[in-house]
This record gives sequence, structure tokens and C-alpha cells, in this order.
Amino acid sequence: MEQTFRYPSEIHEIPRIRNDLGRLETEWNISKSKMRQILVIVEEIFSNIVRFAFEDTHEHEIEIILHKNENMIGIEIIDDGIEFNPLEYCEDPLRDPAMVESGGMGLTLVQSFSNRMSYERKANRNHLHIEKKI
Repeated sequence: MEQTFRYPSEIHEIPRIRNDLGRLETEWNISKSKMRQILVIVEEIFSNIVRFAFEDTHEHEIEIILHKNENMIGIEIIDDGIEFNPLEYCEDPLRDPAMVESGGMGLTLVQSFSNRMSYERKANRNHLHIEKKI
């Protein structure tokens, strides 16, 4: 099974993302706890793209593709922002979140909820691939 969603690069799209992915919870029979983790992954990456990836004020499109097989959800998030490989960003996972000034723990959370991540820059677009066991 596969589902593709496209969203404008606006932070107010997050409720729509929640709604769209919430429908997949039922359609694809994903447990609530796993779907919450998937939502955290997608929302964190989406919000980082919206806040940091674009050097202009134009609207951009962010594409989210989800694939499901019997025990895995594949998530691909594609944007045309500046090149950024989140796998090269490594926050100390033992760091106390209360000591973090502002942000910085989101990618660590994404990595902890993911079973596998890969990144590639292709045709001036970022392609982040994430696998999550369900």
C-alpha cells in the first residue's frame, strides 16, 4: 500500500497532516502508539523543513509518501529546500532535555522512533527515507 500527500510549506498544515495520517491508522490497521510515533516523526521533520529549509519567502511544496508492508511503514519526505542531511546532525541522546536552550532534541526523538533512516540529495531536492516497524 502507498499514499502520497503534498502540502504547502506552511506550519499551519500540521493539523491537516495529523488528519491525513490519522485516516491511515484505521485504513492500514496501525496501533495508536505506533501512529503517535509516526506522527511525531513526520511533524518534526515537516516543521524543521518549514522553519529552516527555505531561503526565500515563496511557497514551496513538501511531499510525504508512506508505504506499508506487513510489518513496516516507510516514510519518504521530499523538499526543495537547502541541502540538509539530518543523519549528520547528532545530538547527545543522554543530554537532559530540560537543559536544552531552544530546540535541538527533535531530530534525536525522530532517530529514536525510527528503525532505519537514509538521506540523499537528488535533482536539487532532499529525500529523507525513514522506516518504522509496526
